[in-house]
Amino acid sequence: MQSRAWITRSFWTGAVLTFVALLACLIMLVLHAVGDRSGSVGVWGVFLVAIVAWVVNFVALVALLAWRAMQQADSTVDSSSRGS
Repeated sequence: MQSRAWITRSFWTGAVLTFVALLACLIMLVLHAVGDRSGSVGVWGVFLVAIVAWVVNFVALVALLAWRAMQQADSTVDSSSRGS
């Protein structure tokens, strides 16, 4: 299995989603400051979607890391039982 590649992709996805959320928050604040309420609400929606995607990505990353740790533990148990 290529769990290492999926973990790397998940880290990069988290970084991109963090950047998108921060950029959306900045744009939302600027639009709110200049008085564009409808634009601010639209960008708020983009911000919320980015945050929800970030949370889903985080949960998937934790699951991938736990799965990889269990794989390594199983391979360690298998190799030690073969030696005896």
